[in-house]
Amino acid sequence: MAPSFSESHEDTTPITNGKANGLSNSSPTFHYTSTTKLRNAQHQVAHDFRSDVVTVPTEGMMQAIIDASVQDDMYNEEGDPSVNALQDRMIELTGKEAALWVVSGTMGNQICLRTHLVQPPHSVLLDHRAHVHCWESGALPVMSQAVTTQVVPKNGVHLTVDDVKKNMIADGNIHFPPTRVVSLENTLSGTILPLKHAREISEYVRSYPVPEGMKPVAMHLDGARLFDGVTAEGVDIKEYCACFDSVSICLSKGLGAPMGSIILGSKNFINRAKFFRKMFGGGTRQPGMMAAAAQAAMEHTVPKLPSVHALTKRTASALSEIGYTITLPVQTNMIVLDLEAAGIPPAAFISYGKKHGLTFFPSGRLVFHHQISEEAASRLITALRELMMDKKAGKELENYKVSGGYT
Repeated sequence: MAPSFSESHEDTTPITNGKANGLSNSSPTFHYTSTTKLRNAQHQVAHDFRSDVVTVPTEGMMQAIIDASVQDDMYNEEGDPSVNALQDRMIELTGKEAALWVVSGTMGNQICLRTHLVQPPHSVLLDHRAHVHCWESGALPVMSQAVTTQVVPKNGVHLTVDDVKKNMIADGNIHFPPTRVVSLENTLSGTILPLKHAREISEYVRSYPVPEGMKPVAMHLDGARLFDGVTAEGVDIKEYCACFDSVSICLSKGLGAPMGSIILGSKNFINRAKFFRKMFGGGTRQPGMMAAAAQAAMEHTVPKLPSVHALTKRTASALSEIGYTITLPVQTNMIVLDLEAAGIPPAAFISYGKKHGLTFFPSGRLVFHHQISEEAASRLITALRELMMDKKAGKELENYKVSGGYT
């Protein structure tokens, strides 16, 4: 089953003697007090459906930042205590040997791929919609000199072992760079890659023949929203991660931390990944504050994911009844509307949302998160019902060029 979390944040940072810091023992203990700016931001994101990266820290996360260790994670051989605590927690949850905190999800994915890939020619097999290919600024060919084999899943939702078998490139033909990594994603556009299929693909790929002396084909997981996926499917995150040689988990998406990702793998893999983290500009100095906030975020947010998914599904049902076409199964926290099929211009979609105090991207993708309110979901239904009624009544809708986000 998915991991269980308590709602409380426990500070595990060692407390040093006040005199050692040049402070008297009577120095005050600092406690975070909610500010107007944070309260305003929390109200704003409660009505923002663009992405689950728009969430802002809770008071508990802000207190965790205050309580965090502030050691140099690069110069100190033992690392930073708060970073170590987060990495150890993720190792415990996933069953992997080692973990490494990085600045962002893009950095996490690209470090993993670069660590697996040694010398061109080589290629990465992936879903044609994969984030590592579509949304990371072309980093894969730049950082790893790799081409991609983009596969359209036959079932229209997720890759299966049959899709992978048909598209693996073997060594031996000098015209085609052989497959060296299979990169999967869970979730993708809110849909789950089920454990059964991840396991079948993994077993096939890990037994795929390679020339003598060559590394086996690696399995990478872009698990940016892995906690959403395993929670919704009701599977053990350790079993899921066991299918992969490397895993990148975003802390700032479904989990709601201010920033950062964790990459996981073997000790040898993570030791080599540290070189690429430094090379890619990820050698941070006092990341303990962000690591502590991430740990507090996990404790706060993971227990809320089932209710986030339930609210998403209820909203999707209401939108279907109104007449909207939803292009993918609603399995976690996303609804992907087909605005073109409805004849609704993206500009009108954004405008009707704004009229009701809501923020949308023009693509028709609606993302729910732990700070979306029930009231906002109700407003969303009202706004899109009004839009559909006006469309059917023949009202001229706004239709100008819009951009932003996942367009």
